[in-house]
Amino acid sequence: MTKTFAQKKVFYFCAFFLAMEIREKIIEGAGRLFAENGIRMVTMDTIAQSLGISKRTIYENFKDKNDLLANFLNEAIITHKKQTIEILNGSRNVIEALFRFGDFNQKTFKNINPCFFTDIKKYHPEVFAKVMNNGENQNHEMTFTLLKRGINEGIFTKEINLEIVNLFIHHTFEFFGKLDELHFDHKQIWVSIHLPYLRGICTEKGRELINQFIVKYQNSETN
Repeated sequence: MTKTFAQKKVFYFCAFFLAMEIREKIIEGAGRLFAENGIRMVTMDTIAQSLGISKRTIYENFKDKNDLLANFLNEAIITHKKQTIEILNGSRNVIEALFRFGDFNQKTFKNINPCFFTDIKKYHPEVFAKVMNNGENQNHEMTFTLLKRGINEGIFTKEINLEIVNLFIHHTFEFFGKLDELHFDHKQIWVSIHLPYLRGICTEKGRELINQFIVKYQNSETN
């Protein structure tokens, strides 16, 4: 009887992990198609054909396209958060981290079809609102940590109120999303909004570091 129970236990564990593998495969495959083609153009049939599985298998794991899209967005945000934390921890100071964030995000968004962002707001507003309004997805803790570290490093002025600045940063993210809809270049947004505000909350040491990194990135673009 013990042997039979052990065999059943192994079977259920294998079945569980196999199901998780299939689910992750669907999320990853659908996400790739969404990013390449936009969301509207990708159907459940397209996803099934691309992955070599039946449409029934997709519906066994996800209620509908909205459910699949929401799961992909949550996974993408979690991955992005991990990568930004790695960048922050691997940077010598917060100014270096911010420039590396910008470079990382520019390369990431460069590989995403602009239709992805317009489609999600136009055709899946409930999914967009639910995912974006999720407190865990807004990454307030990471930006707060960055600001606090900047003060400790003598890069940001001690006079700033961390909570106010942190809230302002996240409200500007929402504004930047609207600018994206108007097809403003990310570099123009950085030069017109990010950079002047960043200089404003910096100490002399922080402004000097900004100038050094601007020169460094300008030289890398010309080489």
